[in-house]
Amino acid sequence: MSWVKAIPCADVQNGPSVFKHPPKQVAVFQVAGNIYAVDNRCPHEGYPLSEGTVDANCMLTCNWHNWKFQLSDGACVLGSDDVRSYATKVEDGYVWVDLTEPPPEVLQRQILRGLEAAFRDQEFDRICRELSRLYFYGLDPAAAVGEAIAWSYDRFEFGFVHAYAATADWLELAQRFEGQWEPQLICLAESIDHMAHDALRQPPYPFPATGEPFHPAAFAAAVEAQAHDRAVGLVVQGLADGLHWADMQAPFAKAALAHYNDFGHSLIYVYKVSQLIETLGPKVESYVLPALARSLCYTTREDLIPEFNGYTDAWTLLQDAQWGVSDADVPPLPFPATTTQALDWVVQTASSHAPEVLYHQLLEALARNLLYYDATYDSAYDRPVSDNVGWLGFTHGITFANAVRSQCTAFSHLWPAGLLQMACFLGRNRRYIDLTMSTDEWEVSDTEVFFDDVHELLLDHGMREPIFAAHLIKTTRAVREELAEASPTCQRALLAGLNRFLHSPIKQKHVRRLARQAVALVSRDFQMS
Repeated sequence: MSWVKAIPCADVQNGPSVFKHPPKQVAVFQVAGNIYAVDNRCPHEGYPLSEGTVDANCMLTCNWHNWKFQLSDGACVLGSDDVRSYATKVEDGYVWVDLTEPPPEVLQRQILRGLEAAFRDQEFDRICRELSRLYFYGLDPAAAVGEAIAWSYDRFEFGFVHAYAATADWLELAQRFEGQWEPQLICLAESIDHMAHDALRQPPYPFPATGEPFHPAAFAAAVEAQAHDRAVGLVVQGLADGLHWADMQAPFAKAALAHYNDFGHSLIYVYKVSQLIETLGPKVESYVLPALARSLCYTTREDLIPEFNGYTDAWTLLQDAQWGVSDADVPPLPFPATTTQALDWVVQTASSHAPEVLYHQLLEALARNLLYYDATYDSAYDRPVSDNVGWLGFTHGITFANAVRSQCTAFSHLWPAGLLQMACFLGRNRRYIDLTMSTDEWEVSDTEVFFDDVHELLLDHGMREPIFAAHLIKTTRAVREELAEASPTCQRALLAGLNRFLHSPIKQKHVRRLARQAVALVSRDFQMS
């Protein structure tokens, strides 16, 4: 034990005294003949606890914000974070304080317990404090992200959520700031806060404990039948039998592209699961894979909407097509393209060109869609429900394309579905672009400087709802990844579109739109003609 001779006993007989042992400040109290010692800095905002109030029950109150602590063990009984307490003894007229640090495993358990409490209440400030405690004690703050996934994965009724997808991107951004704790802390805290937000007050939605042995065909059939317990059971059993994501990724990607699922979210999630596992390791597979399987069963299937009637026929034609090998002279893709035009273009060019060539043409068109988005739709309240199209929806074309390239490069048989669904994005969004606007102000001349500025924006985005910050970082990463192989014209469109998106106001709550549309819908049941 590291006992330190602190102060004369006489110093605490008339009130608390502060003992300084840099970098520590310890407040020493005498109550009813007993000596107590706690950190002098309140764990909330650092105000001196020696200026607090102590009652006869040995309860210490920080008078700044009324947080209350038990002097006996530092437990917080009103507020949140506990304060560090120290053993004391009296020898030869002096108070001695034991400054021995607990073992690392004990510290980690204590801090993670506090972090979980902060997570359950979505206390962003405390999340930042607990992560910083892990860092300054020499523990691994990034490991806390995996813990947050474990605390939340069964709290989502419909499975995988945006919070997990964005976590992959926040972790990647954190790695870009190696050795700089403040930006790393922001990235880790943002990911944990988003998970906490989505899981807040949600009950558990248990997963099956076992299931049939995993088989790709059985998994595909279960997802197609929307039999979520069976699909999840297959995955759970596969993990129990020693399979890993590498063994199951192809069936997941195929299921994600079997339909135009949730406007591309399913495939985006498959790609983000790969990145999460790559960063956090296989220990998170038992959490994210069941959640992803569940979401595939609940996802909406937009290829069944009349707007995309041509998708199924085009997909049937393209399945049996022989891809060409040419990488030049691609027939022009209409822009802006209707869904039918875009689907027909993919079918007609597939026989003479490699899928990667078509991909880059579609990506450039999607980047131009983002650049020319008519932002009046984002703020309007006097349009029909069908026109509820905002900035976030336009970013999905880019993040979906990014996932298509990744997954279809790995599993080439998926190119037909990936390209055709990119074409659906083009058709879906053509009504909401304005080619008359000038985009000169959004041109990016220095890519490196631009991304330095973007990273600063991401670290202080000011968005209250995590879903908006998630789209900022997801789109940024997707653009950055696609730049490497994009043509010069596509690069310019990607950078300008991202620049405009990141620096445009986003309406986060459509109060009047929702009210007006509710009135229009409900009133129909009460109109005689």
